[in-house]
Amino acid sequence: MMSLLPKMAIIYASGLGRTMLMAESIAEGAKTVSGIEILLKEVSYAVPDDVKDADAILLGGSTYNHKLIESMNAYLESLGKLDLKGKLGLAFGSYGWSGEGVPTMVDRMKSLGISLIEPGISIKQMPNEKVIKEFFMLGMKIAQEIKEGRGSERSRS
Repeated sequence: MMSLLPKMAIIYASGLGRTMLMAESIAEGAKTVSGIEILLKEVSYAVPDDVKDADAILLGGSTYNHKLIESMNAYLESLGKLDLKGKLGLAFGSYGWSGEGVPTMVDRMKSLGISLIEPGISIKQMPNEKVIKEFFMLGMKIAQEIKEGRGSERSRS
């Protein structure tokens, strides 16, 4: 049975744990808003069905060798068969020397019809305490938005 609660899906790929820390902070912030279903998954365990009924789709991926981490690239490919038009989305991630991963996710998510919070969030190196708090607050804000119906146009009847 499909949940009638608004759903936030946070799918991430993290090589060194930086993007994972960002994803976990978003989820923790979202959990402070009651009445929201939150799915937090590392991309190797994620399937397209994890996001098909989500009101908000937040994808996190690291940049390696000037490219989006391959596991997130493959997951984005797998979403091509879904109708994701009008869903709220965010791309986030970390990088060491250059940050091409997040802009790549932004472009791919837009091509899927996702209504993105732009320009996406790309953090160099390890997020500090201030940045982690900002991700927590962002999770809370997005959860509140989908609870109030400003995310996906999905019917909840």
